[in-house]
Amino acid sequence: MIVIVIGMHRSGTSAVAGILHLNGIAMGSEKTFKPKPLPQNPKGFYENYDFRKINDQILKHAGYKVKSFDTDIPVIHASDRTVAKMGKLTEKQVSENTDWGWKDPRTCLTLSEWLTLFEEKGLLEDTKVVFTTRSASAVAESLRKRNELHIDNGLMLWRLYHERALEALEQFPVPRFHFSYENLLNDSHSVCSRLFQFLGKSFETSMVGRFIDPDLNRSELSAKVKLGGELTALSEKLHSLSSV
Repeated sequence: MIVIVIGMHRSGTSAVAGILHLNGIAMGSEKTFKPKPLPQNPKGFYENYDFRKINDQILKHAGYKVKSFDTDIPVIHASDRTVAKMGKLTEKQVSENTDWGWKDPRTCLTLSEWLTLFEEKGLLEDTKVVFTTRSASAVAESLRKRNELHIDNGLMLWRLYHERALEALEQFPVPRFHFSYENLLNDSHSVCSRLFQFLGKSFETSMVGRFIDPDLNRSELSAKVKLGGELTALSEKLHSLSSV
């Protein structure tokens, strides 16, 4: 089984990846997990740098740098050379692990390229997507604090990341599990029970507490942002998709 964890920056993808990794779904290794824990994410990122590098290459080929936080995101297409790298990395993962996956917020923008590859390799039926969302205002506030990004830019990026991810999921019939970061913090056992039921795996409840801390949602408390029509509509759509 292949599990792709997607979600906007600052939306709990690291916590989800950590829970999955410690419950038998290989999200990387000590060698490939980069960056290491930082003050902004003391529990670790559980981000496989091999996948992040390829995502960066896909985006660079399209003329986009994630760390620029530019809201002008071009149409994404991987070069033939990068597709070959994606194929080799996928084959390596398949040969080494029965259940594996990765998380990287950039995958919201590159998901269609990965799913296209998996379809060509006959792996689509083994693929599941775990999609975590967090309120637009909280994400924008968190990006303002961490990256000094203007609130309006954070809200625009939140919209674009989610729109691109949803567009990719509309193209490919892969099972997906939608849930909100807020619900994960407030009722972690229920969300994780539903998540692992979706994956067809059991999980250790003791592992959940290592990553879930309701106090981590401090940005929500200070975010007082009024959303426009498009953001409100997208928020409502994501809410309607949420399994829990």
